[in-house]
Amino acid sequence: MPAPRPLVLLAGVAVAVGVAMTVVGAWRTGVSWDETYHVMRMRNYLASGWYLLDGDLLAGEPGPWEDQRYVYGPVTMGLAHLWSMAWGLEGAGQVSSSPEAFAARHLVVALISFVGVASTAVLTRVVTGRWTWALVAAALLVSVPTWTGHAMFNVKDVPVATGYTLTTLGLAVLWVSSRLRHQAAGCATIAAGIVLAVGTRPGIWPGLVLAGAPVVLLALRQRDRVRLSLLVTALGTAALALVLVYPEAFGAPVDALLGSALESSRYDGRQGDWWYLPLFLLIELPTLHLLLGAIGVVACVRHFAREDQPAGRLRLVLVLVLLQALALPAIAVARESNLYTGLRQLLFAAPALAVLATLGVQAVLRAGRGRGVVLRRAAPALVGVALVSPLVAQAQLFPYNYAYSSEPATIVGPMAAAHDREWEIPTDYWRTSVRELAPLVPVGGLVTCSPSYDEEGRSVPYSHESHQNCATDPVGPLAPYDDARSASWPDPPTQFLAIDTGTELTGANCRPLAEVTRRLHWRTVTMSYVASCDLVLEPYPPAGLVFSGDGTGGQVLLDGWSQHRADPGIGLLPGADPARIGLTLPGDLSEGPVVLRATTTGASEVSVTANGAPVTVTTSGTTLTARIDAATVQAYGEERLVLGFSGAGLRLLTLRLTGAAS
Repeated sequence: MPAPRPLVLLAGVAVAVGVAMTVVGAWRTGVSWDETYHVMRMRNYLASGWYLLDGDLLAGEPGPWEDQRYVYGPVTMGLAHLWSMAWGLEGAGQVSSSPEAFAARHLVVALISFVGVASTAVLTRVVTGRWTWALVAAALLVSVPTWTGHAMFNVKDVPVATGYTLTTLGLAVLWVSSRLRHQAAGCATIAAGIVLAVGTRPGIWPGLVLAGAPVVLLALRQRDRVRLSLLVTALGTAALALVLVYPEAFGAPVDALLGSALESSRYDGRQGDWWYLPLFLLIELPTLHLLLGAIGVVACVRHFAREDQPAGRLRLVLVLVLLQALALPAIAVARESNLYTGLRQLLFAAPALAVLATLGVQAVLRAGRGRGVVLRRAAPALVGVALVSPLVAQAQLFPYNYAYSSEPATIVGPMAAAHDREWEIPTDYWRTSVRELAPLVPVGGLVTCSPSYDEEGRSVPYSHESHQNCATDPVGPLAPYDDARSASWPDPPTQFLAIDTGTELTGANCRPLAEVTRRLHWRTVTMSYVASCDLVLEPYPPAGLVFSGDGTGGQVLLDGWSQHRADPGIGLLPGADPARIGLTLPGDLSEGPVVLRATTTGASEVSVTANGAPVTVTTSGTTLTARIDAATVQAYGEERLVLGFSGAGLRLLTLRLTGAAS
């Protein structure tokens, strides 16, 4: 069945619009959650050979505490590094955090996503036998906001999705073609897909094994030595490439394969909920896409049941498509895997869903033929709306296309959030809108990105990421664009700036200053905002504070501190002047005076401030003592005490506060 000409023309326009949005958005959008961490990983990979974070390493090797060493690989970031070097943005051993370098890496992700779109189109050509339907499948994929939105920046999930699709396509071509030249191309495509997917996220390998199992089993059953030898060649080539690129991990293949699967499955040590995936399918995917995909699944099942169809090669291709779309998601639901931040961990299923949705379009149009005039006209209209409506929503949200939610979710979501904040549907969870927000962020002050909230709904100046001012934090979303800040504010010492994304709710102690918004369907939604907030500090524990590299004592750190498991206590970051700690004093200390006693190491000269005022310090060995008078203790009000420490090489091990009479 040929695709109707109007549908082909509409699909061509949709692909052009999707590609244009991806390229322009990749250059314009800001840095996302994971990118800064992968910059750190890439620097360590170039320096030590291990693609791990600073806190994971001890003398260039994984520390004995590190149990996530095989979760990620350097293939995608390596490609981005080569690309940046070609444009003169990075040197051979240097990975840049400049806005231009992040934008260049975004373009690499966009190009990889285009390979995924092209692979989806070719796979559809294999299934349907027509290039016109291949164009429709490509259009359906780029019209999925989750796909196009993440194609602008996501350095780990988009490459995995593209690699998985390349693997499925290669297996399909290897199986359906009888020409050795085409089979060899399929072999090369399989190898490329494995390297891209496993070299970026090693834990995806069970899915690829599941994808290849039907082809291997049938080839063994038929004793097809040519296809078996090509499969072995593809696997061997991919394995060799992975070892060459990342020998520290893949040089021990058994450890890498078992470790990556186990580490990915137990990430964060939390159990998920079976309903999470079905719920977010309804939220994140366009409703008509889900409907067409379901119809496509039914069409596949009916194809299997037809007795006049040979048990031949096309059936196996449909099995491969169904496996990519449904197998791992079904296992995730059955195992109640710890999925989070929407559907991006299952983005690899989107290309296969586009193929199934294309089969669903065929079925809908076929059903409309020979029926009443209403149905005959309604079927093409339904398909047209399925393509156009999500693209219109993406244009509204651009370049934050991934913040899309379906029409039913847009109706129900605000009502659920009003009842319980936990049910708010996030918009810009990925924080890329902070680049647009940056010129509206006031200069100066303590800036906390993604602040925590206390039991009273107040924003507190602590982020789970680090204990640094977000303006200079290398893993935060603001630092690359900090020079763009131009707004002003009084910068009082008892307030801080909170930057939050993906939510319309602000802390009870905050006053919004500026925001980035977009339209979504009929609503205006908040992407990100900056607010000035009263300083809410953690209570001082009666037993005092002990600091260690595993995070102990970290709840009171404001900015300027570093923690590493191999080092004692907490240390001052280079350039921190001062590094600060914030506490709420108990009633018996809040009137002052207060005596501070701390155990330190590494610095011969230490200076201390309390609520902005310098205090006299005496040292005896590793013990530091300072007396804080009553007026200074009460200066910030509401029982707040902010301590600042300066001293080259200082490490703080313990801190205890007592009344002056003690």
